[in-house]
Amino acid sequence: MSTEDTDTVERTIRQARVQHVEFKAAVLLALLLALLLGSAAFLLYARGAFEPTQELVLIADDSEGVSIGMDLTFSGFPIGRVRRVGLGDDGSVRIWVDVRSSEARWLRESSVFTLERSLVGATRLRAFTGVMEDPPLPDGAERTVLKGDAMADLPRIVIQIRDLMHNLQGMTAEQAPLNASLRNVQRASETLTGPQGALGLLVGNPEDRARFMQVLDESNALLRRLEAVAARAESLVGNADQRVFGADGLMTDTQAAVRQIEGLLADARQSLQKVDAVLVEAQGIAQNTRAATVDLDQLRVEVEANLRRIDSLLSDLNRRWPLARDTELRVP
Repeated sequence: MSTEDTDTVERTIRQARVQHVEFKAAVLLALLLALLLGSAAFLLYARGAFEPTQELVLIADDSEGVSIGMDLTFSGFPIGRVRRVGLGDDGSVRIWVDVRSSEARWLRESSVFTLERSLVGATRLRAFTGVMEDPPLPDGAERTVLKGDAMADLPRIVIQIRDLMHNLQGMTAEQAPLNASLRNVQRASETLTGPQGALGLLVGNPEDRARFMQVLDESNALLRRLEAVAARAESLVGNADQRVFGADGLMTDTQAAVRQIEGLLADARQSLQKVDAVLVEAQGIAQNTRAATVDLDQLRVEVEANLRRIDSLLSDLNRRWPLARDTELRVP
């Protein structure tokens, strides 16, 4: 390479050299470090690291599934974070939770805290408040956690499933009563769809079926005879009704006779009243004895005539429709 070329290269290198490159690199590193620190500070602020909190101590039987940094949720929103987990003097697990002061208003003295372990997913620490009018939960309060572990029932469920499978195997075995019942049902269905139908299923063998059909035919014949007897009885009842209650029936004649008897009895009553009056006059007036005797003879004749008429009507009535009545009349 010639001297001129060497000078040209050196001159080009000097022109391309950046001035104060160390200072600029230090400034760039400082800006990058400040950016990282600012991002970390923003993340801490966003997560409430600088927000004032109040302490809540939860007491549980064990700490399985509980980890530091775990959220305490209320209605699905995180309101606190687990700060520390340790053992108490009595051997119980104590969980220290930092609850943000702005979210502590959701916790009351009647609030309930649960530790839920599901078959799928992480353990959840939840808070429930039923009465928002209760006093607020004080700082440093201790509450017992209600445990809800779905895995605790898993062994019992497995045992029940095993027993169920064993029972199913016993029910579906070849000699099981269920299979025998199903075979009987199948035979009954085949009999129903066969030529004998439901009658063959009920009576069994052909001999019993023939006897049943014979009994059925005899029952039908008996029913027909009963229908004929009922028709005759209905005809007789109609005739009797016509004879008794018709226009010229027995009841009409009886009613007329009764009306005549009532008239005769009324005449007899009037005659007896006249007899009583005459007797009174006969007892009170001695000088009219002869006239009274004549009147008594006339009245007696009238009474005897009325009695004969009554007797003839009663005889006629007994001839038409015998009545068990005492027809004797007593005259004073």
